[in-house]
Amino acid sequence: MAVEKVKKWYAVYTKSRAEKKTAAELELAGIEVYLPLQKTIRRWSDRRKKILIPLIRSYLFVKITEKDYYNVIQANGVVSIVKFSGKPAPIPEWQIQNLKILLGSGKSFKVSIKDFHEGDLVTIKTGVLCGLKGIVNKIRGRNKLFLTLDALELSISVTIHPSLVEPVKTTQN
Repeated sequence: MAVEKVKKWYAVYTKSRAEKKTAAELELAGIEVYLPLQKTIRRWSDRRKKILIPLIRSYLFVKITEKDYYNVIQANGVVSIVKFSGKPAPIPEWQIQNLKILLGSGKSFKVSIKDFHEGDLVTIKTGVLCGLKGIVNKIRGRNKLFLTLDALELSISVTIHPSLVEPVKTTQN
């Protein structure tokens, strides 16, 4: 089986507060990395300072081919690559470009992961399972949702990060 040579973007989950070091290590290894950073002012008792912090905590993005996958997951600070059904989930180029445009705009904003509750109906918005609808049946911390997807009269359970799903909008009659 031939290894795919097309580079695609993937989300990389890192150890807490290791985003910058991990990005630097991956860049040294020749991997294209995008770590969205935003300026913020931090206060200490004696001073205030402008610093750059990751826009999305514990995440960075890499543009790689399949053959680069193992170099990425073996880098210091990398916990995993975001997957769907056991396969790395590519991120469309336009979504990375949107992040770059947003950060380049100079506008101030906050990133928040939607709060979900057990029983919520959601749609997966990216990756190979894009478009599938499911019900949140368990929530573990802020980083994991357990969804039940009903397809062909089978119930399939999927673990997914909340940022990769959106609530299904219901219409009131």
